[in-house]
Amino acid sequence: MDMGGPLEESAIEAHGVGRRYRRGWALRDCSFRLPAGRICGLVGPNGAGKTTLMSIAANLLEPTEGTLTVFGAEPRSAEAGRRTAFLAQEKPLFKRFTVAETLRLGRELNPGWDQRAAEQIVRAGNVPLHARIGTLSGGQRTRVAFALAFGKRPDLLLLDEPMS
Repeated sequence: MDMGGPLEESAIEAHGVGRRYRRGWALRDCSFRLPAGRICGLVGPNGAGKTTLMSIAANLLEPTEGTLTVFGAEPRSAEAGRRTAFLAQEKPLFKRFTVAETLRLGRELNPGWDQRAAEQIVRAGNVPLHARIGTLSGGQRTRVAFALAFGKRPDLLLLDEPMS
């Protein structure tokens, strides 16, 4: 039945998504639709497949079965990559880069980069721009990683264990 209005865009749509490793299934038969413009928390016990699902959406893993789209496109597409940012639990950063060099990397790799927003996040935590990433505390490194994710100005921001 047509309700008269356009369908709401989906940020993520998953249909029967699963990921199998040698030891067994990390994620199985996952189906859902997340409308764009929403905030969603993914909760579940350890080993439930939360990180696996986000890694598939962020194009870090391929599903073993099923399909997942990001704004209607495959996660590996340029469109999905441009519109998505993923902040992993381990927050991988180049330890020898300075904070300023790290933000420059973000600027060079992301066409819609917002330098002002990224620098504000770093400065709000009193993180020196000249400091090397390897010399920062865990909390300071998290702030730099957040600056990279938010500076991209993504339409979909995936945060794995954002409170850690």
